[in-house]
Amino acid sequence: MKCIDAYSLGKFKEPKLEQVVRDIRSMGLSYLLEFRKHWNNELICQFYASYHHERDPTGAINIVHWTTEGKHYKVDFITFSRLLGLSQADRTAPKLTEY
Repeated sequence: MKCIDAYSLGKFKEPKLEQVVRDIRSMGLSYLLEFRKHWNNELICQFYASYHHERDPTGAINIVHWTTEGKHYKVDFITFSRLLGLSQADRTAPKLTEY
């Protein structure tokens, strides 16, 4: 399993790293960074290489597209975020660009 452990990062006495950990916590990103799942690096790379975001024709629904092992997938963003274990609070949290 791979993840970034913000608690362990906080033990380093490097000022810039300490600031990064404070920023991660203040932005509410600790949970996302410490997301613990077994994953396959090749599949993650395929996801990011093929990821595409669009809105449905009404503009009301965000749709996520990607291809894994030659098969196309698409799902609405709310379903996608629920599959990752994220809640409504996560979906409506401030964006990184708002900091």
